[in-house]
Amino acid sequence: MSEQTPPKWSTRILQTLIRGAYLEEIEGDLEEVFQDDLEYYGIKTARKHYNLGVFKAVRPNLIKRIKWLYQLRTSNSMTRTLKIALRSLLKFKGHSAINLIGLSVGLAIGGLVLKYAVDQFTYDDFHANEDRIFKIVTASAGGGLETNAWPVGQHLKTNYPEVDKIIYARRAPVGFKVYHNLQRYEHEVHFASKDFFSVFSFDLKQGSAEDALADPYSVVITEELADKYFEGDAMGKTLTMRDSLDFTVTGIVADVPNNSHIQFDVLASFSTLVSMGDFSYGAEYGWGTFNMRNYLLLKKGVNGEAFQSKISGVYEEEVGEWLKEMGVEFTLDLIPLQEVYLNAAYWNGFGPNGSKDELRTLLVIAAFLLLLACVNYINLSTARAAYRAKEIGIKKVVGSSRRFIIGQFMAESTLLTVFAAMLAIGIVTAILPLFNHLMDKQYVAIDFLTPTYLLMLLAMVLIVSFISGFYPALIMSGFKPLQALSGKGLNSKSSAQLRKGLIIFQFFVSSGLVLSTLLVISQLNFMKQQNLGFDKDQVLTIDATDVYQNTGRQVLENKISAFAGVEMVSQSNALPGRPGWQGQWAYPDEFSDQPVDTEYMAIDEAYLPALGLELIAGSNFDLDKPSELSEGLIINESCVKAMGWKSPEDAIGKRIVSPSETPQGTVIGVVRDYHGLGLQEKIWPKAMDFSAETYGRYYAIRFNPQQIDNLLAQLETSWDEVFSGYPLKYRFLDQDFARQYEEENRLAQLLSIFAAIVIIVSIIGLLGLISFITLSKTKEVGIRKVLGANTSHIIYVLSRQFILLVLLGNVLSMPLIWLYGNNWLNNFAYRTELNPLLFLAATLITAMIAFAAVGLHTWRTARMNPVTSLRYE
Repeated sequence: MSEQTPPKWSTRILQTLIRGAYLEEIEGDLEEVFQDDLEYYGIKTARKHYNLGVFKAVRPNLIKRIKWLYQLRTSNSMTRTLKIALRSLLKFKGHSAINLIGLSVGLAIGGLVLKYAVDQFTYDDFHANEDRIFKIVTASAGGGLETNAWPVGQHLKTNYPEVDKIIYARRAPVGFKVYHNLQRYEHEVHFASKDFFSVFSFDLKQGSAEDALADPYSVVITEELADKYFEGDAMGKTLTMRDSLDFTVTGIVADVPNNSHIQFDVLASFSTLVSMGDFSYGAEYGWGTFNMRNYLLLKKGVNGEAFQSKISGVYEEEVGEWLKEMGVEFTLDLIPLQEVYLNAAYWNGFGPNGSKDELRTLLVIAAFLLLLACVNYINLSTARAAYRAKEIGIKKVVGSSRRFIIGQFMAESTLLTVFAAMLAIGIVTAILPLFNHLMDKQYVAIDFLTPTYLLMLLAMVLIVSFISGFYPALIMSGFKPLQALSGKGLNSKSSAQLRKGLIIFQFFVSSGLVLSTLLVISQLNFMKQQNLGFDKDQVLTIDATDVYQNTGRQVLENKISAFAGVEMVSQSNALPGRPGWQGQWAYPDEFSDQPVDTEYMAIDEAYLPALGLELIAGSNFDLDKPSELSEGLIINESCVKAMGWKSPEDAIGKRIVSPSETPQGTVIGVVRDYHGLGLQEKIWPKAMDFSAETYGRYYAIRFNPQQIDNLLAQLETSWDEVFSGYPLKYRFLDQDFARQYEEENRLAQLLSIFAAIVIIVSIIGLLGLISFITLSKTKEVGIRKVLGANTSHIIYVLSRQFILLVLLGNVLSMPLIWLYGNNWLNNFAYRTELNPLLFLAATLITAMIAFAAVGLHTWRTARMNPVTSLRYE
């Protein structure tokens, strides 16, 4: 848990900037406000207010007299310094343009990534009680569940005085659609207990936070839905769901903010679930049913970590013996509200999940990009030191101090960075749609105008200015007047070594990104080219999970079977890409301490041939063998191994049992393993029984491709006849399964774009640097040509050191990418191997681009007339 004190960095800023006469009073006032906010709003809001107070307190009349700034201001040299800085930037237009492009691109990408990072890290920060709200999850050695056994909430509320309130929530079951004017509309519908709006700070516009969700069949809807269905006047009106269930609107809430991990359009009272049937969540029942989503609000002053330690053993205390018999072990865990969204260990059934790994990758790439832009500035500034030596020498002769000269160079870098920031705004505006597409966001320009973001952006500009300008300023201000005026010994060995080191660093980063991109593409291709174990071509799937009624499913299947071009139709509760019921415990023959985590699937006799699954032992379901239909199971090879049977043939006739009875029966057939999900996931043990009539939700239709147009037309007609009012959702299985690789596709696109940008920035910097270097060697080139050197030899002499540096950067990046790549690939159950050809390809790509850029410039220098070269200077 975080310490309950104001942010130290903010206090240090205050102590650094504010004059002593005012500091004590301001610090005291801010501390007093902080303690009040801590009591009423919690630590996060208190710190936010404290930071804002510090920002407001830093006013010109209260700031300490910082000596060099005061010197500039009192001597009226600030304006003159800025003029000199601007003149210098205009004098070296090429140099300035290169730096401006690099910095503006870096700031634009950095600004976008910063916005994305702020967005990700501030999820759910608008809840007043955010520091006291926790999500309760069920942890286990196998990964755990985001939900809990039904009695957990009531048990905690009854037995632990530290608990203030408990929230129960569940997603509405299939078929909970709004039924309005004879049409069905799909929305995010959840059930939640009555304290929901007392714990969370969603903006309830109408209705009582205490009572809106108290009674059965009461419902709170968003303003958007209130406008859509009731023209805004929704309170007390009836909203019908699942065709015939009438709910009374008891509250209207503002549309849910995007930065919340809890997303809903409709919240129905949890007591409705109890009223609808045999549902109970009392302490005496339901310890084996893990589908309750719980949040808790701790009382003020209760330490979350200490409370978590106290409750972690609840499962062991209440049902330890039973869990031991099942061979599993569960503990309770608490996730602070602010960490729910980015907690990848647990799926978020109430809304979206973010990825910390993706966020870290983006931040590192953006930081490297900004750093490369700074490297360009440092390289070019130190390379042109000789050209500015006389200017510095004269300033020193007339009495300018070293500190003043540093200030002048810092002013140049700051001025250039400010111009780059202005240009970056235009770049951000231009590429915002692409960024939104890649990151699945809907940012608009006004989203970037928040105080927090603008402050962070200002800090980024100042940091970049400092990194870019400080070292060149330090080097050039250190010239002795005589040395500067004579121009001797200005390009020191240390500066040259630094430039070489920075070029190596640039291409270390560039080649690393190119290599990472090739690695992701390689793994993506590997996954797409693998034999999945089923035939995904010429299969049309229909998602009928929205249809509430079971009646009509067989009618539709019969109609589809009669269509021209249809070879086979099957119903099931699972398809490749859409798993069945995962996490079902099953045991060979009898309960033991070794449960097998099994995926249960309900299929029919057409499922195996429709999907092209290969039966390697036993037989398929036969409609003429009723006993096999009621008791038979078909399993896969992984299930055979997990159950401990010797071979597929050995499994035939063996029995599987399960506490939930899904799956349960006698094995009559074994299919060859196939990938039900993408190759990121291992193949789970699967067990299928003949119960598609009860649990079937999907159709799989194997068709003749020449009849596809007719098939779709007839399908739409028949669907409307059988399931009027429900939308028809169909996909082709090959396209549907390809969605398994969306994340990898997106990562490949992101890395490709960033790699291209980084290479461009690096090459621009390299070009600028080589232009200075070749300029200084113009006379040498002329002498070499007079002595008989040809163009290719001169190109070799001028460019060899750069190409060597580029190659060295590539070589140094290889071990790091090898380690990173191996770690990343280990996230996949089925992975490609790191191929040395990838490293060679990355090296060739960066080296060829660098050689093309360097070679072109040196070629122009080498082609100069020797007379012109010798007259240079």
